Amino acid sequence: MPRQAALKAARTLEPAPSEEEAERTTLRLREKGTKKVHEYEGWAWKDSAPEVDEADDEFWLNDLDDITKANVSKQGIEYIDEE
Repeated sequence: MPRQAALKAARTLEPAPSEEEAERTTLRLREKGTKKVHEYEGWAWKDSAPEVDEADDEFWLNDLDDITKANVSKQGIEYIDEE
């Protein structure tokens, strides 16, 4: 799934303090087994961790103050002509 791979790659970018301030970066991902390169514009930002119920006391997000969120926008597909 190219979009999910792009989101994963975008989360590794340096996060901005907010989504509005995030710097957009071009991500180019080649689809395995094909000659397609998917191009996305990606950005990441810090956000506060979601509130968790007392019932989920063991949940791993309880220890986090903030999390990294990411988003991507598809720019197109390039086809590689290998000879």
